[in-house]
Amino acid sequence: MGRSESEFLAQLGERVRDTRMLRGMSRRELARRSGISERYIAQIEVGKGNVSIVLLLRIAQAFRSAQ
Repeated sequence: MGRSESEFLAQLGERVRDTRMLRGMSRRELARRSGISERYIAQIEVGKGNVSIVLLLRIAQAFRSAQ
């Protein structure tokens, strides 16, 4: 994975974490609402998870349901 890909994943992870915190959600709650494991959400948030578009959709839907 190139540097720009690593930077992209790190920025994506920051946005997921920031949005989760703005919604007042724990990782556990986001995991439950999205159907993604809490461990994988943690990996995404630190830029280690190579997340698919489908998983991003599930995270976005979980954020919408928390409003």
